[in-house]
Amino acid sequence: MRKWVVVLVILSLTGIVLISGCLSDQSTPQTTTVPTGTKTQAPVNITVKPTKQVTIPVTGVFVKVSYIGGFSGTYGMNNEMQNVRNSGDKLYEIINATGNVSATFKKEDGSTRHDITVELWKDGKSLVSAKNSTPFGTASVTYKL
Repeated sequence: MRKWVVVLVILSLTGIVLISGCLSDQSTPQTTTVPTGTKTQAPVNITVKPTKQVTIPVTGVFVKVSYIGGFSGTYGMNNEMQNVRNSGDKLYEIINATGNVSATFKKEDGSTRHDITVELWKDGKSLVSAKNSTPFGTASVTYKL
């Protein structure tokens, strides 16, 4: 019986940490009540987390990756590639970019509802982009500067 109490306490504490958002650096989420369509059911609460807007600088070469879930991949130039793992909208600078610049990123889940998008930017202008909505899909871009 004592073993079950310990397991229950651990699961409860884990749930509290996850629900409280202590693992996230996002601002406080907004909660919206949405009616379910019948008078006998209680409203459903939907939590909306605000996203941070990515601003493309007007000078330099950047790779922008956008995906609501987790992604991993590489970016860089001429065999000098960087490995990254993240989620959301992220911007990665390629310092002193010359020659062949490339980026390849893969979705880390089986979602088919959302695209992973990879874009290459130079001096505030989009050069090339790719997207993929397949489960565990990969998006790649290559451009010669």
